Amino acid sequence: MTFPKLSKEEMTARLAPPSGKIRMVLDTDTYNEVDDQFALSYALMSPEKLSVEAVYAAPFSGTFFARLLNKDDVTVPMTFDLAEGLEQSYQEIIKIFGMLDQSPEGKVFRGSSEYMKNPDQPVYSDAARDLVKRAMASDDILYVVAIGEITNIASAILMEPEIIKKIIIVWLGGHPLYWPHTVEFNIGQDPIASQIIFNSGVPLVLVPCMAVASNLTTTAAELRENLMGKSRIGSYLSDIVIRQLSPQNAANMLNLFRLTYLKGTDDYRQSTEEGVPFGAMSPSRIIWDISTIGYMINPIWCPSTLVPSPILTDDLRWEMDPCRHLMRICNFVYRDGVFGDMFAKLSKAPK
Repeated sequence: MTFPKLSKEEMTARLAPPSGKIRMVLDTDTYNEVDDQFALSYALMSPEKLSVEAVYAAPFSGTFFARLLNKDDVTVPMTFDLAEGLEQSYQEIIKIFGMLDQSPEGKVFRGSSEYMKNPDQPVYSDAARDLVKRAMASDDILYVVAIGEITNIASAILMEPEIIKKIIIVWLGGHPLYWPHTVEFNIGQDPIASQIIFNSGVPLVLVPCMAVASNLTTTAAELRENLMGKSRIGSYLSDIVIRQLSPQNAANMLNLFRLTYLKGTDDYRQSTEEGVPFGAMSPSRIIWDISTIGYMINPIWCPSTLVPSPILTDDLRWEMDPCRHLMRICNFVYRDGVFGDMFAKLSKAPK
C-alpha cells in the first residue's frame, strides 16, 4: 500500500511538542491494567489542556506473555479471550466516565475484537471508522494517544491513508532504541499493526516502556496520602492498586520482567538463574500509561528528541536506518511532575 509522505520539514514541524488546547482521542485496553484507568481519568480531568473527543476500547489478552513464559510459577493476571478483553475495556471506560460525572454519549467506541493478521487488510470496527471520520472532518490536527495494542489505529490508516496528514500518534510501546529487544506487551501482541505504524510515515511520538515510562512507580503509602478518600475516582483507583500490592505479587512481577522485558540486559544470567532468593520485597506499581498524558500536558516532564524511525523486525527487535523518516522518542519521565499534576486533578473529581 502507498502512503502519503510528509517532507522532512513537515514532519519536523508536526512533531514539535504539543502546545495550546489539544484535540485528542484515546485508544485504550482499559481493563487490562489499572494504569489505563488512571490515564483515562487523568485525561478527562485535564480539560484546560486536553479536549478528549472520543475514547476507543482496544482488545487485550494474556496469550503473548503466556507463550513467552511457558512457566507454571509465573502468573499472567488477565483474560485470554480477546473479545472478552475488548468488552471489559468498553464497559470500564463507561464506568470511568460515570465516576467523573461525565457523559460517554457519542464518545465511546468499541474497537476490534482481533489483532491485525495481514498488513494489507484493516480490521474494521466502530473505533477505526470514527477515527477516519473524525480526522478527515477537520483541518485541525488530531492527537491519537494510544496506550494499548494498536490495531484500531493501524486499521484506520489502511482504511484511509490520508489521515496520515491529519493525525499525530503518541504511543506507549516498545523499549528504548538501545534495548537488546523490544519484547513488550503492546507491540508483542500486535506486531503487524505495530509495523504499519513505524513504516507508514505517520507522525509518531514513541514513549518507551523500560527506563522511561517505568519510572512512573507509586506505592500504597503515596496513594493513601494523595488520592484515597479525595474523590470517588481517587478511592476507586487507589483501592485497585493497593489490593494488588503484596510481596508475593512483587516477586511475580520481578520474575515476569526477568523473563520478558529485562531479558538480555545482564551478562551473568546463566550463573544466577537458579537458586537465588529475591529477598524481602517493598511493593510498588508502575502506572505506565500516564506517561502519554503527561507528555501531552507538559512535554517538559518527558524530554524527547527527533530520531529516524526504527524498523520493527518480526522477532521484535529494532533495526536502525538513518535514511528513514523521523519520529520523536521520549528519553525519560519526571515522575514527580506527572504524579503531582495527576493527584491534584483527580483529588478535585466528584466526591
